Formats: sequence, structure tokens, C-alpha cells
Amino acid sequence: MSGILPGARAPQDTAPPPGPILLPPHIPLLARALGGYSSSAPYWSHVGTVEAFSPGLYLVVDARGRIVWLGMAAGGQGVTGRIRTHLAEPWKRAVFHRVWVAPAYDQISRPALEAAEGWAADALALRSRMPHRTWPPSTNWLPLVGHRQVV
Repeated sequence: MSGILPGARAPQDTAPPPGPILLPPHIPLLARALGGYSSSAPYWSHVGTVEAFSPGLYLVVDARGRIVWLGMAAGGQGVTGRIRTHLAEPWKRAVFHRVWVAPAYDQISRPALEAAEGWAADALALRSRMPHRTWPPSTNWLPLVGHRQVV
């Protein structure tokens, strides 16, 4: 007997409701969230062709320009690797259209990336507008991203 209840669905089966429309004033907030670790202005790419091998934040929109995902990426493949991981899920392949990338310097720590993601979620009011998603807290955001520390 399966442990799945009738009518239950796995999260990857169906797209959750999208968030707000991404507006031009929202885009600079991604770089601002990274503070001193922001390495360039945010830029966009089609999800299937993104080439962003640095760590950073990313914001994915659907074909209608609605926010469907906000995340962070660290590690060897950066944002590109993280997006490729997402695209293994059928609903994300179907819904993800464009991605805005805010690259960070390689020296950014995981706690700083997490705080930056939380700050961006707060700045975009995503916690209330996309209650089905969760983001890290923005606790200690300013001390973590205020000054880039070269290692």
C-alpha cells in the first residue's frame, strides 16, 4: 500500500500560483540585496540559455512576466547550474520563461547569500504574495553583505 493519500500531489506535479508581475523598479533590488558582493547589474536571459556561472540571486518569471521563483545559487556552476537543476522538474520546464540574474563575487558566503535572498523576498513582498514558498530570513543582512571581504 502506498503512503500517498488520494488526491494528494507531489509538489513537482503542478505549478503553484504565480506571484506578482515583475516591474522595472523590482530588478535593481536583486543587486541591492547582495550589497558589497554584487559584481554587476542584474541582467536577463531565457531560462534555457542562461550563462551565469557565478554565485548570485536569480528571479524567474513566466511568459506573462509574473514572478514564479526567487532563489540563490552557490557552487561551481552558479546560477546556470541551479537553473538546470530546476528544469528537471516538469512544471518548472513548462512555466519558467526568463531569468533575471544578479551575479555575486565568488567570495560571498552561504550565510550572506541566504540573507540576501531573504532580503530580496522581503523587498519584493513575496512572503505575503507567494505564501506557498519559503525563503531564508534576512537576519543580519547588512553585516553579512555590507562590505565585501576578499579571501
